[in-house]
Amino acid sequence: MRHLPVLSFKEVLDAGCGSGEYTLRLASAYPHLKITGYDIKESDSWNNRKKNVRFQCQNLLQLSERNHYDLCLCIDVLEHVHGNRKVMENIYRALKPGGYFYLHIPRPEEYDRRMFPKRFYKEFDNWADKEHIGERYTLKEIQDTLKSIGFNIINAHCTFNFTGRLAWELDRITDKMIILKAFLMPLLKVFAFADLWFPKSNKAATLVLAMKPNFPRYEEVKR
Repeated sequence: MRHLPVLSFKEVLDAGCGSGEYTLRLASAYPHLKITGYDIKESDSWNNRKKNVRFQCQNLLQLSERNHYDLCLCIDVLEHVHGNRKVMENIYRALKPGGYFYLHIPRPEEYDRRMFPKRFYKEFDNWADKEHIGERYTLKEIQDTLKSIGFNIINAHCTFNFTGRLAWELDRITDKMIILKAFLMPLLKVFAFADLWFPKSNKAATLVLAMKPNFPRYEEVKR
């Protein structure tokens, strides 16, 4: 966020906001923003919203707003939506010209490599098999898809390298061991932070920052 012209932003969309964690953190960090959180399911935590936040149940496949937002976040959402190219197209239309799209999505090979025996992830994998019904993309595929929609790619790279992956896996393994998880959490946060600076292997997700051009494409003008 520090690398974006946030002070000039007015409207932000958290597309697939879930409990609203990112929405509320943005609202605290940037109180001048009006932030909208959309999710297909309502969350009890929405009742704790701030003055500059609006939560609403919304199916992203039916998002119809146009030229409204300066920034859209879509973090670990598209893997839950079948036909998710439509969501990306809807977000493109919802952004103002010059608006930014911050996307994070697991890669197709996410489950192929694990540091610990797969039996530790049986419950999570059963959940993911039911929940992760959306198309997944390699780094090149997601860039090509966004470009075909009309976005310009500003930055794209893989996330969850060695230390980030280790933090995630230990977090999953201790889901039912609350005391151990609480004891490990400070270390897991250090691992997650180190992931930003010491990329290694086991890359499991993709992050893209894209922008809607200031000038519309010919097809948009024609419509």
